[in-house]
Amino acid sequence: MLVLAIDTSTSVGAVGWVEADAEIPRPDAARFARLVAPADPGHAETLIDRVNAALATGGHALADVGLLVFGRGPGTFTGLRIGLGTAKGLALSHGTPLVGISSLEALAFSAGVEGMVATLIDARRGELYAALYEVRLDGGRPIARLAVPEQVVRPDTLEAALGLGSRADRVRFVGNGAIRYADTARALGELLPSSAAAPDPCRMALIGLERYRDRGGDDLAALEPSYLREPDAKLPAATPARSGPEFDRNSD
Repeated sequence: MLVLAIDTSTSVGAVGWVEADAEIPRPDAARFARLVAPADPGHAETLIDRVNAALATGGHALADVGLLVFGRGPGTFTGLRIGLGTAKGLALSHGTPLVGISSLEALAFSAGVEGMVATLIDARRGELYAALYEVRLDGGRPIARLAVPEQVVRPDTLEAALGLGSRADRVRFVGNGAIRYADTARALGELLPSSAAAPDPCRMALIGLERYRDRGGDDLAALEPSYLREPDAKLPAATPARSGPEFDRNSD
């Protein structure tokens, strides 16, 4: 099966595909390709072109995709809306099943290490989207167990929020939030040299394939991004209705 994965939770776009056997547990990628780069000028302008370019490296087209995997965040409001809208549009137009996975969890799977892994995404406003996972490798394949749920924290409260002070194991940090607040990460544990600004889309594709085999695709109507926080921009408050006629003061 050809599985396509995208993540737009940060300012870096991650697109990748794998060819894998959907009939076996924990499949490996027979062939794969990934394209991870800053979304300049933005996800809306680059995402579809990058999807087509990545697929073309294997001689594939969108009609060949058997499963779509979407990084549902948390992350930037605009990026997540563009990613979800694109994923749903492709799923509906091609009749392709879609699976959404946590971008923080995908970072834990992408870390490439065993032990406690703190995944951090820059939430702006001086805050972080954070979670803590216990990762182990089974035959070289990562298995991640959520130890502390996803939450919004300030860098100065990260240790308490993730309960790091009570853990004897050394914690590794990954994600663009770890890069942004590198001094905080180094003071609490280890900043991985491979710290990525985005999840590995090929790893996302394999995770999504396993979940699709176990439970099927997500309900497109119900699937929504994980924001964790209200968006920065909000609609203006509605103006109370007035009784009686209302005139434009500047009209003649």
